[in-house]
Amino acid sequence: MSYSTSFLEIPSDSNVQFIDVRAPVEFSQGHIPGALNIPLFENEERTEIGTVYKHVGKDQAFQLGKKIALPKVESILSRITGLLPASIIIYCWRGGKRSTEICKLVNEAGIPAKRIIGGYKGYRREIREIIEQPRKLLMLGGKTGSGKTALLHGLKAKGLQVIDLEGLANHKGSVFGHINEQPQPTTEQFENNFFDELNKTNPEKILVLENESYVIGSVHLPPPLLLQMRAAPLLIVDLPIKARIKRLVKDYTSTNRQELIDASQRIAEKLTKPKLQKVIQFIEKDDFESACEILLGYYDHYYNRGLGNRKNQDISYLLLKGVDIDTDVEKLAVAIRKNTNSSF
Repeated sequence: MSYSTSFLEIPSDSNVQFIDVRAPVEFSQGHIPGALNIPLFENEERTEIGTVYKHVGKDQAFQLGKKIALPKVESILSRITGLLPASIIIYCWRGGKRSTEICKLVNEAGIPAKRIIGGYKGYRREIREIIEQPRKLLMLGGKTGSGKTALLHGLKAKGLQVIDLEGLANHKGSVFGHINEQPQPTTEQFENNFFDELNKTNPEKILVLENESYVIGSVHLPPPLLLQMRAAPLLIVDLPIKARIKRLVKDYTSTNRQELIDASQRIAEKLTKPKLQKVIQFIEKDDFESACEILLGYYDHYYNRGLGNRKNQDISYLLLKGVDIDTDVEKLAVAIRKNTNSSF
């Protein structure tokens, strides 16, 4: 029996539980989606071993690692046994000693675990190659408040291939984008999560993504993906400003007022001081509609300016009423089917 496997050789529909035996600090930077962190060394222990390796020697570092790890073996085996009957796949940074030793112990205990060739580093190399491959993309655009996320989810419910980039980034893309969201992943983890979704799609069919800038909050899109997005057809949904204001007010009225004010102040220089003061006054009076109208003037100006730079992109427009999401989704799905000659 082979105890090693490439990540891309693992069936995506198999009952697999990935075990990441790296230190928590490594895991938090980025890991395979769904992986469970069962570290062989804690952060401080890893640092201590690294210091010995650098200043004393390889053999001494190995002996220290062995001394630290041995008392943990029983606990690690117990935790992994509790994950059965899942297929156990173990990995560390480069598929080296940590995953090799744990995999050996697990197999000796009668559990047929495997380890990933090249470890997490190999996984990252493999998924980058997949992300960089050309895809049949269609970009969905629209001004702030157009409800693009709701439209994307509606399209997905109709069977279209959709990946919600802002959902993966835990950010809506504007200075207000962090509000009511979970903490953002690292850019590295975002790429891992994006690949996980991409791997579920059919490359022969259209994939719909929201039109995004290079940065979503603190997360950066992979440059090869961004280049493909900029070259793909762009379908812009156009909604009446009243519908957009109504949607934004619904999304943000439950938010702490100071959060809204703080976010508004981040664009003070471009918004101008008089307009900022009016926005703050309106928010303090719970007049969100008036505040929203001023802010949309700012966002629409920069949206139109950015759109003007898309000289070589195939751009089309679709007028939606913004009253009933199901009606808008159906109209959008028809437009996509027509523009791409796709049956989904």
